[in-house]
Amino acid sequence: MVTIRGIYDGKNIRVLPSEPVPVAHRQVPVAIIFLEDVTNTDQIRRLQIEIAQRMRTARAGMLPLGASVKDLVEQGRERKSLSSTHRLP
Repeated sequence: MVTIRGIYDGKNIRVLPSEPVPVAHRQVPVAIIFLEDVTNTDQIRRLQIEIAQRMRTARAGMLPLGASVKDLVEQGRERKSLSSTHRLP
């Protein structure tokens, strides 16, 4: 028996990138065993959609940053470089 770990997304099964896959010399019947109940995929998907909607609502209620993310990153880098050059011994 060969065991190959993979990911099931509700439609397809993909082998994990780090999983070694043996070379196939012939076709053989395969039995796929799910260790967890996958019938809840619809419920999980609805929960993901609900969480995303709550996040969008929360984001819509936030004030704008007042600067672009790029500018904020640059300001953070400048502060970091200034603080590292002005340290006391």
